[in-house]
Order: sequence, then structure tokens, then C-alpha cells
Amino acid sequence: MGFVRGTAVAAALALCALAVRAEAAATVPSFMRADGCVEHQAFFDGDAAAVRARLPRAYTPTVDPSSGRPLLFARAERCAVTIGGRTETATMASAGIVIGSPDGRGCGSGAPGIGQTQGQNPPVCNWYPLFWVADQRPIVDWLRAGAGGFPAVLAPNLSFQVAASGAGGTTSFSFQAPARFTMQDTGHPQPAPINVRGGYWSGSGSDTIKLAFSTNDLAPGFATGVVRAAPSSELARLMGAQQASYLPEFSAIGGEHWGHGSYRKQLLGPSARSDSFAGSCALQGTDTFTPPATNTAQDLHVVSDATGTCSGTLDGRAVTDAPARWRTIAHSYGTCSQAQTVEPGVATLTFADGTAIHTTLDFTTAATSVDMDIYGERSGFANGQGTFATQRTTPGVIANCAGAGDREVPMDLSISTQSPLVSDRAAGSSGGQPPGAKPRLHLSVRPRRVRAGRSTLFSFVVSAHGRPLRGVVIRFGHRRARTGRRGRAVIRAVPRRPGRITVVATKTGYRSARATVSVERRPLLRFTG
Repeated sequence: MGFVRGTAVAAALALCALAVRAEAAATVPSFMRADGCVEHQAFFDGDAAAVRARLPRAYTPTVDPSSGRPLLFARAERCAVTIGGRTETATMASAGIVIGSPDGRGCGSGAPGIGQTQGQNPPVCNWYPLFWVADQRPIVDWLRAGAGGFPAVLAPNLSFQVAASGAGGTTSFSFQAPARFTMQDTGHPQPAPINVRGGYWSGSGSDTIKLAFSTNDLAPGFATGVVRAAPSSELARLMGAQQASYLPEFSAIGGEHWGHGSYRKQLLGPSARSDSFAGSCALQGTDTFTPPATNTAQDLHVVSDATGTCSGTLDGRAVTDAPARWRTIAHSYGTCSQAQTVEPGVATLTFADGTAIHTTLDFTTAATSVDMDIYGERSGFANGQGTFATQRTTPGVIANCAGAGDREVPMDLSISTQSPLVSDRAAGSSGGQPPGAKPRLHLSVRPRRVRAGRSTLFSFVVSAHGRPLRGVVIRFGHRRARTGRRGRAVIRAVPRRPGRITVVATKTGYRSARATVSVERRPLLRFTG
């Protein structure tokens, strides 16, 4: 049914919007995008005594059911990584100890669908890394910013090679992190995508750091191979040897690919200046889509504005039916039958006294239902359930979805925290920005990757404080445009040469925003005859 599907997109988007933060209150992006990723990973047995001596008591090692020994991991991935609007192709790798879920969230959903935010499939999704290496400095800087205890290290000489090695999509993989470890395997892809949630953990007690990972379109792949640790390295000591074969019971997830994923850095220790909320909220509002949501797959920008009440604990004090407002802005890709975030949405939950809780969010949709994972900008997690099948929804929504599309759709939303949502407060403010500071613009652009020489219609959306902003000047190469009342502008252009094009959004009284578009080489023409 058109309504069921179109509204699902809306819900997804709207809820994806469930996480809008006031960017003026933070100088470091709270998440890192990782798109088009190829990842290979090995799981192998470790030495029980060495693992026990290395792993803090706050964590429990996962045990190989076949041998009774603790599980270790090593992985390497290559992705298009985006931090603060700038995208670079990067290689990253890590190795360490597989652990049980410290926050009880399990592995999220190991199968496609709605309402599966917890589970143990796949069974290995929380890791205590000895190190995390990357060949791009912005990644290391982002990982360590505000979290100096996270073991991120710059390694510019990483080697990551994947090559076709036979029929049926079989590949040969080789990776080298000098002085740390190497991996070699062969494998083949498996087509069915799954949703995965997991986390890298570092430190303990008040110094605990979680790097939360999420993707809605991970395609697992089969791989078998060997991991070798550098002589006298910490990984070799944990292994009790210098090499190990991939364990057969985990070969089905040895080689993976995902289209869209994200890493969120959460600092679980106390903060002198933060706001928190634990409890539940019931909200009603409207989602606005640009362009209108239809049954045709497309990029969708959504702005959601909802009001209602929340009950629970706000900054340590009990509240009952406290008035609250939920404002979001998000970007997804989908049709009227399904949709999902292509990057975390941003949202702010604001109470009548001005207290603001900033969050980010992922979502998936099915029919009129939307399932959201909501992350506190500093720490915490909540689940959001939304529906477009409201008492305010008119029959015209169904017809519009199958025709010109729906621009505005009513949406009901409920939020329930599993752990308190916490976000840092700006200095000199009760939740907003410092007095006299200019608010920061938030800019998104689609598409982010194009072919050289191809005429492309680029769509830009600009917001501030989670609301669309008109009159913003967009500079894209030699072209300019100005956003309308929905915060959107479009420019048609033909990028001529491979490389990156920087997009700049400016408006008097606001801090500018930047984003990049990657221009790839045109494919070679092949003639037959």
C-alpha cells in the first residue's frame, strides 16, 4: 500500500532525524562516516593467562566454545571516511581481545528488519583493541580528541590489497601493518545484507571510552586465512604464538562489505558540565521531506518538529509529563517501501527550562513503522519507535505517495532510554551556545561521489539548531545558489576532472560550513566488433 511504504520512508527519516545536536555546542564532530567499506577480519584463540593479565577487570573475554580459550581478533578495512564534511579514502586496522557486551546491548540486529535492536547474531561485536592504526591523520586526531586514552596511532605505510583470484567472485586479500601484524586470506562475498551494532571499548571506570559502530547494510563474506603477529609484539604475547589460522566457526564473517556505516565516540565518564535525561517521551509532530517522498528510490532530506511530554529523570531530578520539543534534521535514501540513514541524523530534545539533550541516530523502516537507535552525544542509548499511521494522517497520503509524493506527513513518536542520554553543555550556557558566539551552519550535499564529465544535479540542505535555514549562499566551484525557505538549493554541474570539489555554505551571523564532493575518473570506453 502506497501509504504504508511512503510513510515508512518518512518515519525512517524523521526518526533518523531523531538525533539533531546543536553544533554550536561542540567543536569536534560526534561521529565519523565510513562508506563503501571493504573489511577482512580474523578470529583466533589467545593465551588465557596473557589475556587475563592484559584485560581490565571491568571486561569479560569472549571464549571460543570449541577450545575454551579467549577469542582474539585482527581486522583491516578500507573506506571512504568523512569527518566534519571532508572525505578521504583511508585504511584502518585494529587487533585485540573479543569481549562480552559491557552495556548489555549485544550485537544489535543480525538480520534485516524492524525492532531487532538487541541480539547475539553475529556473536562477536564488542572488542577491546590493543591499538587502532590509520593512514590518515584526521582519523587519529578525531579518535583521540577529548579521549586521549583511546589507542589510536598514525601508520602511513599500511598495505591493503584485494584482487580477484578465480570464478564466482573469489578474492585474494593481503594486509600488512609493519611491526604489528599481517593478514592473508581467500574468500567470496555473500549477498544478504544485515544490520550490525557493536563497539570498541577502551579504558575503565570513569575513563571508559566506547567507539560505537553501526551499519544497516553490511554484507558478510566468507574468508579463510592466516594472521601473523610481529615477533615480540603485544599481539604475539596475547596469542602465545606468532601466527594463527582464522577459526572455521567465524569464517562466514571473515570478509565483509558495507555501503554506509558510522563510528560514534562516546565518553562514559562523568562531566562537570553536561545534561542528561533517562525515561520515556511521547511526541507528535510533522515530518517535512525534500523532495517529496514517493515510491521511487531517491535521496531524502527530512526536517521533523514534534512536541509532547517526557517523564523520568532530567539532570538528576524527577519529572512527570514535562513539556518537551523534538527537532531533527536527517538525510536518508529510500523508496516508499523502505528507507535507511546514509549518515547519522542529528536531533535535540529541549525542555521548557531550556535544557537541551543532543543526540545522533540511525534508523530502518518497514511499512508505517520506524525503528531508531538514538545515541547521546556524550553517552547513553535510547530506542525510538515511530509511526505514520496516526489519527491525523489523511487518506490523501496514500495517493500522494504513489503520485507526486508527500512533502508533509504527520508522525507519532515514542522514545525510551536504555541508559541515560548525556550531552555536553556549552560554556556559560544552560544548553545553548556561549553568549555572543555565532551559531554554526550544518551542510549536507548529495550525491557525494560522481563521475567526471557527467551532468549531475546536486542537492544542498542547510540548517542551524536543527531547523532549515533560508538565504544561505552555496558556493560550488564557480557556481552559486541560495537556499529557499526549506533550507534547500540545487545546482546542476558537469565536473570535468577527477579530484575533490569543496562546497561552502555562508550566511551573515553564522559560522560557515563545508562539505566535499569526490569526482572519480570516467570508466574506459570499450569497443567491440
